[in-house]
Amino acid sequence: MQEMFLRYGVDKQFVIDTLWTFIPNVLSALSVVFFSVLFYLITSRIFEAALRRTPMQPSLIKITVRSLYRGVIIIIALIFVFGKLGVNVTAALAGVGVVGLAIGFAAQQTLANIFAGFGIFIDDLFRKQHWIKIGEHYGEVVDITLRTTKIRTLDNTLINIPNSMVSSLPVVNLSEQGILRITTTVRIPYSESVEYTRKVLLLALRKMKGALKDPAPHVVVKELGESGVDLYVRIFVAEPGYEQRYFYALTELCKQTLDEANITMPFPQRDIHIVKEKPKKRKVVKKKE
Repeated sequence: MQEMFLRYGVDKQFVIDTLWTFIPNVLSALSVVFFSVLFYLITSRIFEAALRRTPMQPSLIKITVRSLYRGVIIIIALIFVFGKLGVNVTAALAGVGVVGLAIGFAAQQTLANIFAGFGIFIDDLFRKQHWIKIGEHYGEVVDITLRTTKIRTLDNTLINIPNSMVSSLPVVNLSEQGILRITTTVRIPYSESVEYTRKVLLLALRKMKGALKDPAPHVVVKELGESGVDLYVRIFVAEPGYEQRYFYALTELCKQTLDEANITMPFPQRDIHIVKEKPKKRKVVKKKE
C-alpha cells in the first residue's frame, strides 16, 4: 500500500484525513436512507388504510401511495443524502429542473397518457373486472395504470390501450349497472298471430337458465317487413361479459320454440306477375289504282 502511494505521489496522511472526514458524512447519508425507508413503510400503510375509507378507486389508491407518495419520499431523501455528502443541492435541483423540462418536451405523449389516466380515475369511467368496450376493443378490465388500460378480450388476449386514446373514444361500460339486456330478432309470416307467438316465446324464455325474472323477458314488434313481421325477443341477465353466449343461446331457443309450435320463419320472397298482351290487329289500307 505504501509503495502505491509513493508511485502515484499521494500523501498517505491526506488520504486518511479525507476518509475520516468523509466517513461521518457517509454514515449520516446511510442513516437518512434507513430512516426514510422506515418512515415510508410505516406511513404508507396508514395513508393507504385512510384512503380506503374514501370513495377513491383501489387502483388510484395504489398509484397514489406506491408511486406518487413513494416518489416524493425518495426525492426528499435524495436531497438530504446529497446535502450530507456535501453536494450543492441548490445547483443540483436547478440542473434537475432543466433536465426535467427537456424530458417533458421529449415525452409529451407519455405525459398526455398520465393526465388522461388521472381523468379516468376522477370520472370513475370503469374499474377492474368491469366489462367495457373502447372503440373496437371489447373485454374485461385487468389493470388500470397512469399510462395504459389493460383489457382481456374474449379470445384471452391482453390489449394495452393508451389512456389518451381511452379519453378520446366513447367508452361503453357493460358492468356498471349490474344487469344487461340481450336482444335477438325473429321473423314470422303475416298469416301468423303475433299474440300467439308472443305467448309461446315468453313461456320458453321464463324457463331459460340465466334469464332474470325481474326485469321480465318481453317480445315486441320491431317492424313490418317485406316478407313478414319482425319481432324483438329480449331478456335481461346479470352476467356482463357473457352476452355473446346468451345471445347465441337465446337465438337457438327461439328457433327451437317456433319449430315446436309449428310457426314458420319466412324467407325473403317476391311475387312476379306476368301479363300477356294480345297483339293489336293492323288495318290493311288498299291503294287505289
